[in-house]
Amino acid sequence: MDDQSAPEFYSSAPEDAAAAGEAERRRLADLLESEIISPLNLLLAQAGAYEQTLAASPQAHMAVSVLANLTRQLLQQARDLKNNLHPALLETLGLEPALEALAAQVSRASGLPVTLLLERQRERLPLHIELALFRAVQDMLDRAVHTARATRAAIRLERREQTLTLTLADNSLPHTDAGGLRASLARIEQLGGQIEQRAGQEGNFELEIRFFFAPAVELTAREIEVIQRLAEGLTNKEIARALKVSARTVNFHLDNIYSKLGVSTRTEAAVYALRRGWARRPG
Repeated sequence: MDDQSAPEFYSSAPEDAAAAGEAERRRLADLLESEIISPLNLLLAQAGAYEQTLAASPQAHMAVSVLANLTRQLLQQARDLKNNLHPALLETLGLEPALEALAAQVSRASGLPVTLLLERQRERLPLHIELALFRAVQDMLDRAVHTARATRAAIRLERREQTLTLTLADNSLPHTDAGGLRASLARIEQLGGQIEQRAGQEGNFELEIRFFFAPAVELTAREIEVIQRLAEGLTNKEIARALKVSARTVNFHLDNIYSKLGVSTRTEAAVYALRRGWARRPG
């Protein structure tokens, strides 16, 4: 895939399977919160109360302290698992803070040092692109720790002109099994990303993910209204009635929209609008 064949962040691949998978992850994260994390918080609070009341009995105080420490460790593991299932930080603050938190979590849990070189983006990527990149990093670090037995890893995120590049590397051998990355890399390709696995400068494992995108297209407020209704399946006459304008005016706006988007049919314009989030899928 090159700059000409991949002009933007999106592909025509169905989103249903990926969306269903993420919905299930979120359901499990919510279940983990209600069934494990909340009870552990209560247990820890109760242990703290017992520690104070049993201060006069060193043996009992020690037993409760041990229980409290074990509970804290388990609680941290449960929180890490919840964050892995549903990275709420990604939704609220974006990809770079989420990657920083993920690297810190992996380093804390496994001892693997992770070097981060993250270029702050001037504007956020579409959430499904950010999530796909986050999942790829997540799987790569899991591979580095559990499969490749790497002793260091690095993540670089940078944007040059119309290309966003995410480079993942560790000091394992390039031919080490990367099967655990298949699902997340397949998702990257579905979204139009380009993937290259290679040996790094030191002969280590390195994976590069690239997304190409077109310059932002700016539509007027009226053009947005027209394309929204077009994507909903309305005819030109129906759009005209909805906007209280003439059919000729709708045709004028559509000609401008087609020109700006570089498309030639209603279907192409509707698909573009759906991918950009300008309209919802009908039904």
